[in-house]
Amino acid sequence: MYKKLLITTFVTLTFSAAVYAEETREITFEKLPEAVQASALKHQVRSSITKVEAIQDEGITKYEIESKNDGISKDITFAANGLVMEIEQGMQFAQLPLAAQNAIKKGYPEIKITEVESVQEFFFDVEGDVDGKSVEVKVLASGDSKDNNASDKKD
Repeated sequence: MYKKLLITTFVTLTFSAAVYAEETREITFEKLPEAVQASALKHQVRSSITKVEAIQDEGITKYEIESKNDGISKDITFAANGLVMEIEQGMQFAQLPLAAQNAIKKGYPEIKITEVESVQEFFFDVEGDVDGKSVEVKVLASGDSKDNNASDKKD
């Protein structure tokens, strides 16, 4: 009985994971929605773009555009409507704020740094009332909630 339950659980989890697996496929810049193309060209030089991907994740499509300009890599993830979701930009360790450098050196004195990126994640801060109680919700352009759930607004 225990073995049967274990197998059933394993099969269920395997199929559940497959349903929600992220699918990525490389596409051309021209295949991007017009809103994404226009937004991308505000942030990246067309000739610097090295890779364009369409990413399907839990029924939501987003687009990641990788570029390299003067040796600096920059990856930007866009929602289908052209809104920027995240920017990752390569940088040197020495460009980190001194406090961040010191924290890394203290926590990992033997580290051999292979990559440093500045990451900016964009979300919307929505405030409202539910049954007379103030709430604040942070939501990403993909529709995912930034918080685990709506939390009480702290004034």
